[in-house]
Amino acid sequence: MNQEIDVIYNRYGEPVLRLLDNGRFVDYDGNSIGFIDDDNNLYNYNGEHVGRFEGGIMRDHNGACVGFGEESTDTPKPFLPFKQFKPFPAFVEFEPFRPFKEFAPFKPFKQFGWSDIEPRDLFIQKI
Repeated sequence: MNQEIDVIYNRYGEPVLRLLDNGRFVDYDGNSIGFIDDDNNLYNYNGEHVGRFEGGIMRDHNGACVGFGEESTDTPKPFLPFKQFKPFPAFVEFEPFRPFKEFAPFKPFKQFGWSDIEPRDLFIQKI
């Protein structure tokens, strides 16, 4: 458990999040910041729906790209930058209790552009 299965990069190609095998997103400091469910919906640990992760592309509620994974196949998508080197990850903290999830809103149309939101911030602030 706690094996990395994907890395999320921001619009500048910086690795900012790790997706672990239990569906949890952690930052490179080892902090749990959110999770993905079986329907590719993203939630924070307050149970708030914050976006979607499909085909290696993380999107906000407007359908704009927030970040991208190692293999990004979903379209439409913006031009993806070169990926920077991954830092050495810190020890991963214990996962907080997963709360009841709010209902996921309707899927927005996927956009070509980038969101103004950083991947980590997507989980921290309610959109």
